[in-house]
Amino acid sequence: MARRSKRLEKLKLSALYTFALCHRGSSEDHSRIGTAGFSQVVYVNEPDKHEEEGFNYPLNEVSTTKYTMVTFLPKSLFEQFRRVANFYFLVSGILAVTPLAPYTAVSALVPLCIVIVATMVKEGVEDWRRKQQDHELNNRIVKVHRGNGIFEETKWKDIKVGDVIKVEKDNFFPADMILLSSNYPDGICYVETTNLDGETNLKIKQALEVTLDLQEDTMFRNVRQLIKCEDPNANLYSFVGTMEWKGRRYPLSPQQLLLRDSKLRNTDYIYGAVIFTGHDTKLMQNATDPPSKRSKIEKKMDKIIYLLMSCLLIIALLGSVLFGIWTKEDLRDGELKRWYLRPDATSIYYDPKQAALASFFHLLTALMLYSYFIPISLYISIEMVKILQALFINQDIEMYHEESDKPTHARTSNLNEELGMVDTILSDKTGTLTCNMMEFIKCSIAGTAYGQGVTEVERAMAMRKGTRLNAEIENGNHKVEKVDDSRHVKGFNFKDPRIMDGNWIREPNRDVIRDFFRLLAICHTCIPEIDDETEKVSYEAESPDEAAFVIAARELGFEFYKRSQTSIIVREWDPSWNVPEERKCELLNMLEFSSSRKRMSVIVKEPEGRILLLSKGADSVMFKRLAPTGIFFEEETRRHINEYADSGLRTLVLAYRVLDEKEYREFNEKFNTAKTSVSADRDEKIEAAVDSIERDLLLLGATAVEDKLQKGVPKCIDKLAQAGIKIWVLTGDKMETAINIGFACSLLRQGMTQIIITLEQPDIIALEKNGDKQTIAKASKQRVMDQIEDGIKQIPPPSQVSTESFALIIDGKSLTYALEDDAKFKFLDLAVKCASVICCRSSPKQKALVTRLVKQVTHKVTLAVGDGANDVGMLQEADIGVGISGAEGMQAVMASDVAIAQFCFLERLLLVHGHWCYRRISVMICYFFYKNVTFGVTLFLYEAFASFSGKPAYNDWFLSLYNVIFTSLPVIALGVFDQDVSARLCLQYPELYQEGVQNILFSWHRILGWMLNGVMNAILIFFFCITAFEDQAFRSNGQIAGLDALGVVMYTCVVWVVNCQMALSVNYFTIIQHIFIWGSIAVWYLFLLAYGAIDHLGSFSNTAYMVFIEQLAPALLYWLVTLFVVIATLVPYFSYATIQIRFFPMFHNKIQWKRYLGKAEDPEVARQISSQHRTSSQQRMVGISARRDGKAMQITREIDL
Repeated sequence: MARRSKRLEKLKLSALYTFALCHRGSSEDHSRIGTAGFSQVVYVNEPDKHEEEGFNYPLNEVSTTKYTMVTFLPKSLFEQFRRVANFYFLVSGILAVTPLAPYTAVSALVPLCIVIVATMVKEGVEDWRRKQQDHELNNRIVKVHRGNGIFEETKWKDIKVGDVIKVEKDNFFPADMILLSSNYPDGICYVETTNLDGETNLKIKQALEVTLDLQEDTMFRNVRQLIKCEDPNANLYSFVGTMEWKGRRYPLSPQQLLLRDSKLRNTDYIYGAVIFTGHDTKLMQNATDPPSKRSKIEKKMDKIIYLLMSCLLIIALLGSVLFGIWTKEDLRDGELKRWYLRPDATSIYYDPKQAALASFFHLLTALMLYSYFIPISLYISIEMVKILQALFINQDIEMYHEESDKPTHARTSNLNEELGMVDTILSDKTGTLTCNMMEFIKCSIAGTAYGQGVTEVERAMAMRKGTRLNAEIENGNHKVEKVDDSRHVKGFNFKDPRIMDGNWIREPNRDVIRDFFRLLAICHTCIPEIDDETEKVSYEAESPDEAAFVIAARELGFEFYKRSQTSIIVREWDPSWNVPEERKCELLNMLEFSSSRKRMSVIVKEPEGRILLLSKGADSVMFKRLAPTGIFFEEETRRHINEYADSGLRTLVLAYRVLDEKEYREFNEKFNTAKTSVSADRDEKIEAAVDSIERDLLLLGATAVEDKLQKGVPKCIDKLAQAGIKIWVLTGDKMETAINIGFACSLLRQGMTQIIITLEQPDIIALEKNGDKQTIAKASKQRVMDQIEDGIKQIPPPSQVSTESFALIIDGKSLTYALEDDAKFKFLDLAVKCASVICCRSSPKQKALVTRLVKQVTHKVTLAVGDGANDVGMLQEADIGVGISGAEGMQAVMASDVAIAQFCFLERLLLVHGHWCYRRISVMICYFFYKNVTFGVTLFLYEAFASFSGKPAYNDWFLSLYNVIFTSLPVIALGVFDQDVSARLCLQYPELYQEGVQNILFSWHRILGWMLNGVMNAILIFFFCITAFEDQAFRSNGQIAGLDALGVVMYTCVVWVVNCQMALSVNYFTIIQHIFIWGSIAVWYLFLLAYGAIDHLGSFSNTAYMVFIEQLAPALLYWLVTLFVVIATLVPYFSYATIQIRFFPMFHNKIQWKRYLGKAEDPEVARQISSQHRTSSQQRMVGISARRDGKAMQITREIDL
């Protein structure tokens, strides 16, 4: 198949006086060149001159690594020992080299070294990967001018400030540069800035007019320019500088600035002068680390370690005091009490005459000995488990979006368990709940509504009203058969035979219809791409809305075809002759859209000679600009716009004006004067000139485009609501649109009381027209406070049982005052009492402030989800940020903790993976502390039994390897594989998620319960073993057990008990868990055989030599005691668990029991269990289920009546 090529028409945009191209920055800024903050000096084409002049600019090599070869060791060690537990083990290891140590230094330091080295290796590997990415980036190739008009291929890292660079199509810019020229006559180029701001639309850059002639390599032979500009900074959207060339000075603006890592698109080549390199570039200036987020469980884990350290210190002090007292009494009247310690011929450690000093030394010994209360491998084990959990999340095929080929990606594994504890979701609307794929679906022209498509919102509204949408749709008295939609065009979902297929010519207002679609085909900033073979046209648009308008015009016979240097060509289909006609309009001016103007306009000259101003914009600004003679069907158009908003559609008003030659010349002269002004009020002059011409417009009609709901959104919201998660929507849309989207996705439902807080009220509007700012602010704030207090009064107190549900809806103006310090707590009090909250017309800053307020005041886990650059603040402020990889670029994804392709994947991410991760991490940490408390208490009991002599019960290497080998792998397997219920049942019983929200599995009650279990197990193990072996001849020759044998017996029982306890705690066995649990026990016996067989152990320890082979293995008592102790120790826990499950079951216990009976998947059983579990506070919920339950209650009441 022949390769199809596309061509892009060259544009000469110097004739199009857009705001973007004419903005040069204020003269006030340019006057600061050379002062502090504006001292960068660049000698263009003379890069070596900077060093001669004393300027020390960095090379272009960048590094994003955390370490270097020199700093890796010190910085990494510092990071490791910032953790209080690791620092404690380090101090213990250092003290182990002194005679005070109860064990050898090697046995104490080896486990610490293993843990530290493993963590450092992990960090080193991650940093090495970053270094490889940097290496690939720094060694990219670009053409650099090396003198005599010759451009040589050079690595990025060798580029210097002042170099002239040639960048070719589809390549990235290697540094921040000033655009000098391009292959286009006007020196324009198209730039994609996705890597910088996440926006996918192309931006136009334009060189200064004075450098446009530098079109070939040889022309740079003698170019010498001096650029003075601002110092390196992080602001992507501002730039101030001047260029001196040929004795004249020219101002530079962001329009000439090309930023590193932007991509050259639809332009063959450009020439540019490098002004910032390496870490001075704006990209690297913005490369700050994201905010550090730690989960609430991890923070609580630190508190548990502090608690254990406090307990450790208390028992060490207690033992030391008792040791001091007993040491003082050892030598009384010449009699030796503890003769085996030889207090009469001892060093200071047991000297009765220096009992206080001996007690202090014992304290140091005890602190080292009891260090085994703290799990040394806890941190690294949790890191390993979280990485594996994140891997499973990434590999979940159920969260893979086939259309976009995007899987779910857990960008950080630190917050896995937080996914199971989310209390509030704060969601953007456009691109998050909706697709951000606009479709032209309806329009109002000359007061007549066209388009019979049905939106998602209209379907939801029909369900709400209990009506049906028929296949045949009536529009007034005009009944239309359903239109065949077999040929679907992306961006176009319009159905109305009255104006399709050229039938518009038969409509009474055909001239207005023609002008309406001509405006759509001309008034835009789209760029046409023409397929050379098929001559089909596609469009590059700045936004999905723009593309939808141009596509709609094309589909209805007005095809935007070419954009030449100063003209736009539209191919119009003539219905009378059934042939296309090219209509060429001269493009005089383009006045671009901005958020402050809320409109865009173009001024064109028709072939017939008429000069037209074509304008489209928001109804709030357009209706004010209509001429008295241009409002014939304003009332009908307003009514249609309100209906479209009720249907969840986005609307724009279209209008035009005919200009005479004199009026246009006056405007053009005024506009050019303002454009070339160098005064501080230049921008105001431009705005005034534009404002003067965009008046006295004639209304044509309004457009309505639909941003469709993403697939599965209503079902997902319903499941999340059943799980007890509160859902807030923060959107920039109008209140009416947001409310109806709320109905469509079941956030709102019929019968729900809406508490609306708005400043769109007659008295406030009148005050805004006539009052001063201070008076307006005071009155507005008071009105907001009054509405908040009225809303609080409507909601019944928690003590009063009520089935009524409430929704809070607030607009952006009101939100500004509601978020002030003296109002925000009342606002939040009202919001948390409502089932759903919708904030309309919210700015990005307001989204972040609302998220911060909810997080800081409620102290519950918040999750923010969004897809655009305007959602970044919200994502970073929330405990968990979820980015949707949609149509608004990748900036939200880059700022997120988890990236998903569709909103509906939140259901599985939270209810399945979130619940599993929370449960696994919670049980894993509790078990870690349990097994260490069990081990540590046996050490304490033995030392107390031995009158606190500082002698450990176990061999040195037994102590060291307990956490590293014999008990480490089973707990990791639990953290990765355990499931209380299956994924299917997690989704069927969403109320199970509340175990995480309420933090039931990691409450202080449960943590202390596990620790108490460890204390009880240790007591039983110690006293059973002591009782069995203290005076018992257990060998055939009648020998009793020594310390070496007793230590092995106790240690064997501990290993068996903690591993069997793990087996009892596991809900879902896999072959890996069986291998790890029983394999850990087997490894203990193999270690005893191998370690005990090594002769001459003096340098390590001599207490384990042949102790198993010669003493314990042949003795039946050893095996009987092990069996008895394990059973007797685990019986209390087993009994407690049995009673709890049988008489006081948790929700997951109920599901497990029903699963055992084979009834768990019965929908009726599920509803019964869920209704029994649901609390009264959870009755005020949203979603499809709430709508269904509300309908059932309504029918019941009607039957009762």
